[in-house]
Amino acid sequence: MFKLRRFLKDYKLQLIVGPLCKLFEAVLELLVPLVMASIIDNGILKGDSSYVMKMGGALVLLSIVGLSSALVCQYMASYTSQGVGTKIRTALFGHISSLSHRELDELTTPSLITRMTSDINLVQANIAMTMRLLLRAPFLIIGALVMSCFIDLQLSLIFLGATVIIGLILWLVMTRSLGFFKKIQGKLDRLSLLSRENLEGNRVIRAFSKQEAQKKAFEKETEELSRLTVRVGRLSALLNPATYAVTYIAFILILWFGGVKVGEGTLLSGDIVALTSYMTQILLAMIVLANLVVLLSKGSAGASRINTVFEVKPSVTEKTSKYVEPVLNAPAVEFENVDFSYGIRMKS
Repeated sequence: MFKLRRFLKDYKLQLIVGPLCKLFEAVLELLVPLVMASIIDNGILKGDSSYVMKMGGALVLLSIVGLSSALVCQYMASYTSQGVGTKIRTALFGHISSLSHRELDELTTPSLITRMTSDINLVQANIAMTMRLLLRAPFLIIGALVMSCFIDLQLSLIFLGATVIIGLILWLVMTRSLGFFKKIQGKLDRLSLLSRENLEGNRVIRAFSKQEAQKKAFEKETEELSRLTVRVGRLSALLNPATYAVTYIAFILILWFGGVKVGEGTLLSGDIVALTSYMTQILLAMIVLANLVVLLSKGSAGASRINTVFEVKPSVTEKTSKYVEPVLNAPAVEFENVDFSYGIRMKS
C-alpha cells in the first residue's frame, strides 16, 4: 500500500479533514459515559429531574454533533477512495498499454483483468476504511483506558490487560492471514484464465472432445480456492469470538470488583455505569479493528499485485508516438536485424 501513496497527493485536504472529524466524534463519544454517570449520581439518585433533563439535552446535542462529524468523514473517505481508485485504474491501464507482447503473455490477460478490477476495489475499500476507522478505533481504546484510570486506577488494570490480550490476538491473525489472501487472489487469476480459455476455445474443445478434461481442471482449481477460502475464513472467524470472550470476562471482573467498591463506599454507582460503558466502547472498537485487520490484509495483498505490474518494464519501447506519414511506393514489409528468442518467465 505504501508504494501507491503517490496517487494520494491530490487529496491531502480530505486525508486531513476526514480523520480529524472522526477523531472529534470519538472525543464526543468518550464524554457520553461521564454524562451518564453524572445523570445517575447527581440527578436520579438525588431526585433532581431538572438536572436529568438538562444533561439529557446535552446527550442529544453530543449525538447530533457526533453524527454530523461522522457524515463529513464518510463523504471525505468516499470521495478520496473513489478518486484514488480511478487514478490507479487509469495509470495501470496506461502502463499495461505500454507493455510488449512478451510482458503481456507473462502476466496473462486474466491476471491483469483481476488486478484492474478486484485488486483495485480492495485498495479503494482499504483507503475508505482507513480514513474512517484506523485512527478512530485506537483512539477510542486509548481514550477509554485513560478515562477509566481517572475513575478508578485499580479497575483500569482490567481494561489494560484485556486490551493487550486482544491486541495479541489481532497480531497473530493478521500475520497468518496475509499469505492466504495472496494465494486466493492467485487462484482467482487461474480461474479467470480457465474460464477465458473455455469461452474463447469452446469449438476447439468440443472438436477434440476435451469437455470432461476441462471440467475436471476447473473443478480442481475451484476446490483449491474453496479450501484456501475456508482456511482463511476459519482463521478470521476466531477474531470476533475471541474478542467477545476476553472483553466479557473483563466486563464481569469490573462488575464484580466494582460492586465490592460500591458496597464499601469508595466508588459511586454512576462510576460503575461509566466503566461498563467504556468497556463496551473498547469491545466495539476492538471488533471494528479486528475486521479492519482482515480488510487491510486483503488490501495489502491486492496492492502488492498491482505494484508487481507497475514494476514490469516494457522490453520494447517506441521511439516516438507521433503520427508518421506513410511513404508511397515503399516496401509493404521490411526486416532489418531481426532476431527471436524465448525470455525467462517472470513471477506474477
